[in-house]
Amino acid sequence: MIAALDLRDLFLVGHVVIFAVWFGTDLATFYLSRRVVDSALPIDSRLVLAKAMLGIEIIARLCLPTMLALGLSLSLDSGYLTVGSLEPNAAIAIIWVVVALWVGVVWTIHRSGGGELAGRLAQGDLVFRGLVCAGLWVSAIVSLVADDGPFAFNWLAVKVLLFALIMTCGITIRFLLRPFSAAFGELVSLGSSPEREATMGLAIRRAQPLVGVIWLSLLAATALGVLQSSLLA
Repeated sequence: MIAALDLRDLFLVGHVVIFAVWFGTDLATFYLSRRVVDSALPIDSRLVLAKAMLGIEIIARLCLPTMLALGLSLSLDSGYLTVGSLEPNAAIAIIWVVVALWVGVVWTIHRSGGGELAGRLAQGDLVFRGLVCAGLWVSAIVSLVADDGPFAFNWLAVKVLLFALIMTCGITIRFLLRPFSAAFGELVSLGSSPEREATMGLAIRRAQPLVGVIWLSLLAATALGVLQSSLLA
């Protein structure tokens, strides 16, 4: 009983810490992205800012699977989530093995600096994120409309819906920023031009509303969790 309680406390603390790190690094990435598209800055300075942005962004990318694992583990440990006939501890162990592999793939992509392997891993990561995202949407909606859904409470299903929305926005942003990456590469190798500057600026502007949705969803999910914890206390 004490071991289970200690594990639950660990999940709760990790949940809070990862939220703070995720939100902070997302804010920093957003600020640096605005500086990178500032045509008044020298290209060398923008390249340094871009490298710093990518170095911070990877932390936010790693926070997503970690937060998902913490949330699912906490739900399983609290008895709020059932996964077929699996025992909670077995399901938690499987989740963390999968997430460890997922984090390893994301880190490998970041450190590889491009190339064929990085491209294949990135494609696999995108497909896996899409499957996880679809699974979250379906399981949360089923939990809201049916009596025998995997999540025991509607407030928890709503939190899962918010997380699915965050993942959906993140996947969409990845596609929206592809022109930015190509144009920035040309900027560094060929120099600035009105077309390249316009392409980068447009890509950032298109992604900005979705970034706002991610922030609002994170805050809403956190507020919902805090409110529910206070009601259960």
